[in-house]
Amino acid sequence: MKLALISIDGNGVYNLKHMPFLSELAEEGHYFVVDSIFPTLTDLVHTTVMTGVEPRIHWVVENGYYDRLSGVRVKFYEYEVAFNPHRVIKAPLIQDLLRQKGVRIASVSGYTMPPFSNVDVRIFPPFFSGDELYRKHGRDWKKDIWVLNSALYLYEECKPDLLLIHFASVDGMQHDHGPESKGALKAVETVDSAIRTLWERLKREYAFIIFADHGQEEVHTWVNLREYLKSHGIEVLRISSGGGVHVYLKDPNESEDAYLLLRRAPGVKAVFFREDLPHLNAPVSGDLIVSAKEGYWFCHHRECRGIKGKSYWVKGMHGSLNEKVLRVPLIIWGLDVKRDEATLYDIAPTILEFFGIQKRAEMKGISLI
Repeated sequence: MKLALISIDGNGVYNLKHMPFLSELAEEGHYFVVDSIFPTLTDLVHTTVMTGVEPRIHWVVENGYYDRLSGVRVKFYEYEVAFNPHRVIKAPLIQDLLRQKGVRIASVSGYTMPPFSNVDVRIFPPFFSGDELYRKHGRDWKKDIWVLNSALYLYEECKPDLLLIHFASVDGMQHDHGPESKGALKAVETVDSAIRTLWERLKREYAFIIFADHGQEEVHTWVNLREYLKSHGIEVLRISSGGGVHVYLKDPNESEDAYLLLRRAPGVKAVFFREDLPHLNAPVSGDLIVSAKEGYWFCHHRECRGIKGKSYWVKGMHGSLNEKVLRVPLIIWGLDVKRDEATLYDIAPTILEFFGIQKRAEMKGISLI
């Protein structure tokens, strides 16, 4: 028996009612509703799943991370990082461990997705030089038809022991049109149909683990926390974007004052000192981490002038601790699952045990089989 690990980016549990095949697979197999990992961001969650360790160990604490010492944002989707993931990821990936034992691995993803690198065969997604091309061909449902066809090619030509597949369009279309919008539901329908096709082709040889990294929620208002803090006399080095963000202060000694100010800021639901979140307590984390209220997100782009405004170009967002974003499905088919509860941290130990390899001591989860 072989194994397919499928990630559906942005696919909160609310989408399952629009996914008849995935719902049927959940009934036949084992279905868990689990909490994602805060901040609920693609890079952080996928790196955590593929290493089995907390962000404080692997260092991908947001979408990429900010290196305070060099003053540089370490981007996640550059060629050098995609081909050499351990330039950014500071912990072994499960495929590093599996390949040492002769397990053959192939992967395809809607993004370059460094946690899906270091495999025997990798199909990278198309790159687009302009944003217009990317929005037309890189975010919508047609991208996941390409992912499906690439995955089938890898199966037919390589017959890998572990096949890694990442669908991206549900996330992209929810950002552009909002969760459960017409555009988003077209992507949801496409991915559900794609998984049916994969299952029908692979089911005699493969078991399946299917998960999502986060959901999304509708947003109507952006908030510029940099401008808000600046208006109260506090300078920042960097603030990331999204529903859950890291705040890097120019003077860390102002953390207490910034904490009190941010608790009163528009759109803020919760504020944490880095030390309050042990899983994020790494040198590359912000001095403070902030979660948005429902309907809000934090923005630092040039469109976000002032402290807050209408979010007319972004309709859906994630990153926060809000329930619609946080609650995600984990579906296992074809494996003898022995537990009633699960977390995303359990995926890595489960895959290792499937191939007869003991998990590393720093891995947080426990095998489900």
